[in-house]
Amino acid sequence: MIVIDGVQLELADVVAIAVGGQKVVLAPSAIERMAASQRSARATAQARPVYGRSTGVGANRSVTLDTSDASADQHGLNLLRSHAVDAGRALDRETVRAMLVVRASQLAAGASGINPALSEAVVEMLNADTLPEVREFGGIGTADLPALAGTALTLLGERPAMDGKPVPVPLASWPTEDALPFISSSALTIGQAILAHQKLATLMENLTTISALSFTAMSGNLEAFAPEVAKASESDATADVAAILRELVAGSGKPARIQDPYCLRMLPHSLGAVREELESLRITLERLAVAGHENPMVFGSVEDGTNGVAHHGLFHMSTLARRIDGLQVALGAACTTTLGRVSRLSDPAFTGLHRFLAGDDAGQSGVMMLEYVAAAAVGRIRANAQPVSLQTVNLSLGAEEDASFATLGSAQLESTAHALATVAGVELVCASRALRAQSRHPEEFSSPRLRAMMEVGFTLPSDVQDRDLRDDLEQAQRLVQESY
Repeated sequence: MIVIDGVQLELADVVAIAVGGQKVVLAPSAIERMAASQRSARATAQARPVYGRSTGVGANRSVTLDTSDASADQHGLNLLRSHAVDAGRALDRETVRAMLVVRASQLAAGASGINPALSEAVVEMLNADTLPEVREFGGIGTADLPALAGTALTLLGERPAMDGKPVPVPLASWPTEDALPFISSSALTIGQAILAHQKLATLMENLTTISALSFTAMSGNLEAFAPEVAKASESDATADVAAILRELVAGSGKPARIQDPYCLRMLPHSLGAVREELESLRITLERLAVAGHENPMVFGSVEDGTNGVAHHGLFHMSTLARRIDGLQVALGAACTTTLGRVSRLSDPAFTGLHRFLAGDDAGQSGVMMLEYVAAAAVGRIRANAQPVSLQTVNLSLGAEEDASFATLGSAQLESTAHALATVAGVELVCASRALRAQSRHPEEFSSPRLRAMMEVGFTLPSDVQDRDLRDDLEQAQRLVQESY
């Protein structure tokens, strides 16, 4: 059971809930914080206009709502129904679960003024795995309005759940005061980015070790990772990766060249850049997962007279979009060196083996086509690296004249993680085949991590005669996504 307290939420916990099906519970402190926020919002709304509570939204912000009669709650239902439209393919269960856990965590932060019972309903939906169907097109990086409005309609029983079944106990009503606060969030964008980030973190850790296998198979020159070189680097992350590689390839043998090609010599730089951007994105996501960014933000206490609201733009995920862009660019650049290693592993001048790591030099193609597959995947990664944070749009009669498109960035980051598993899988197949052909053995090396990855690679089929390598690659793709 993972406790949602609105103060801290580890990214690994989001994955455990979204992918592993861990159950969640709201902390009592979070429920009280939300209740205090609700009291603050109600008191403030009696004293001044509050966007979405006593006014319309978007270009209708100047329209004053009549909340004096029994039909007042119809405004909230109208808002949810009108904002629930989305389109495209339905998102997978893991992504929708990640959205729900992030939303529950954000609400627990206590800045929305929402009824705590609605957050509890989200938790019940998550634990029952009765999920809303969310489609890919709708958000533009300024709150995932369609996804969360659709979630509200599912909780109300107006929309069926993802599996076509109704929610077990639909909510009886949805007050106007709770409509905008519920949907004013980028929980889908953040949740999707968290899942992609965690996949990429695992992939890059394994790709670092796999690159060390390639370095060993090609008798690379360890001088590129020397402490003196690392100390002079412009980035702590570069120095850290140099130290990791130095440990991984210790005792790998005499170097074959005085100076290696960039795909080996620049490993600390290319992998270090990705490491640096992953860390920046991690910090941003951990903050966003517990940030009360609802607009307007509710603060203060009725009890001490400090209650109030602030209309703001924190929901505009421009920082997240830039962080994703930075990581995408670093990954796109790093893939150049990965392709370089795959290419050189096929070259007898670097391995002393047959061309394309084939069984002989009588015209067999060996792993030739794996380089093409890796290049196709790299093409996807580089296309995804085109900055989304430079995009913009003008909507709602000019009331919202910019957008971060962080939602697009998160979706592309997931696509990049999928493609990178292919790239890393190709290098694992090639490096493992080369080391096996060179009669290298895991026990030769002092690094437990290198030995473990070599043993993993040696579980791949050993037959080097020309054959269909699809199964080999699919197995390698699964292996590079595991933690060791």
